[in-house]
Amino acid sequence: MEIFRETNRINIGLFIGILLVALVYVLLWKTTIGYELRAVGLNPHAAEYGGIDIKKNIILAMAISGAIAGLGGAVHVAGIQYQAIQLFGFTGFGFDGIAVALLGKSHPVGVLLSATLFGALNSSSLNLQLANIPKDIVYLIQAIIIIFVAADYIYKWIGEKRKKEAMING
Repeated sequence: MEIFRETNRINIGLFIGILLVALVYVLLWKTTIGYELRAVGLNPHAAEYGGIDIKKNIILAMAISGAIAGLGGAVHVAGIQYQAIQLFGFTGFGFDGIAVALLGKSHPVGVLLSATLFGALNSSSLNLQLANIPKDIVYLIQAIIIIFVAADYIYKWIGEKRKKEAMING
């Protein structure tokens, strides 16, 4: 049992994360608060025209995301090492979060799957180094994934732009 504890870094944070995915899904897709948050996020002007208070929902979105980020940081510090190794922040975690949200298309289930992918890639970097493969390969794979996802957004944007031009011209 001691060997398992030394090699395994899974802690209660995994279950807290899965629970938060379920709670955020219910909040965003099954409540009127979630509808308002999504409406303000998609188009603030249309949401305001529909009678939704934009400032309240922006502050609510920041409070919810800040609470989740704070809980994630607390679980990270208290989960495995019981201390913060880098005293001036967790470098790169914010950028990984942005990439995970982009890949998951800001849907809680998609974010769970993309976070699993990025977590597996990041944790494999140590094993790659043991096999004399540079850990930068992991960053390269993540960058290629992000480029393909961004290319999808660009392709859709160009298609919408062409449709608008076709409607204007004729």
